[in-house]
Amino acid sequence: MLRIVQFLALVALTFTFTSDAQAQFDKLRKRLPGAGGNSEVESIILEIDRARVKSAYARVSLSLADDIIRRQALRNSAKKSSQGQIEKDQQEVAALDRSIAAKRKLVAELGRQSNSGKYDEKTAKEVDQQLKADEDQRAQKRAQVDEEIADQERREKDLSPKDRENYGKLAKILYGAARQEKDAVDAAQDVKPRAQSAAANTRNNPLNLANTQPKRLNDGLEGVGEILSEGPQHAATVAAVAQHLAKIGGVDLTDAKFQSTVVTDEDQIPTDW
Repeated sequence: MLRIVQFLALVALTFTFTSDAQAQFDKLRKRLPGAGGNSEVESIILEIDRARVKSAYARVSLSLADDIIRRQALRNSAKKSSQGQIEKDQQEVAALDRSIAAKRKLVAELGRQSNSGKYDEKTAKEVDQQLKADEDQRAQKRAQVDEEIADQERREKDLSPKDRENYGKLAKILYGAARQEKDAVDAAQDVKPRAQSAAANTRNNPLNLANTQPKRLNDGLEGVGEILSEGPQHAATVAAVAQHLAKIGGVDLTDAKFQSTVVTDEDQIPTDW
């Protein structure tokens, strides 16, 4: 009987030590980014997604504005081109019409997701496809857009009130997009060290190998790196284009009363003039 009592006492003591050690270990895990369980890693991933969707909004907004301005340039050049060039320009205008329609919907969707702080995978893939399609001719398109903007600035007094209004609206959208890109850079700088630490800890934690968090975290870190390397220059480009369009549209973006907004509805984007 005495041996049974001694055995039970030993088991109870061992359980107490084990429970205390586990409790201490759990406390330590919670102090380490990415070691505090799925909820902490998920929180970091959501912060990354908030930065990514803001940056995506800014980039697609500029791409959309570029398409609109390039289409306007082609329409203007058609008035003084040969028949063969006119037909070629008409084909390019038709392609831009399709691109503008798609990007207009995408910008509104990104605006809604930016406000909600969630970036869904389907939209992210669509953004990648749109921006990769623009990549090959980025320098050529940028030069064409800059030339058209300079021409419109020279002719701003000859523009109709409706044209000036639309350029002003586009300027406001891009001003808001530049702010979104800047916010994305700030958020990326804040979350990067915690995300790196979390990624290292999830790689060393067998409990996380069976779920999708490590991959999502690593993919998110790639996005953070892209925002930090390209975001500052992109924000400056968007802001510069916004200032030029604001001049054409007679809009003062420095007015204290002016508030930047994020587009959430296609009808907020002027595309047909």
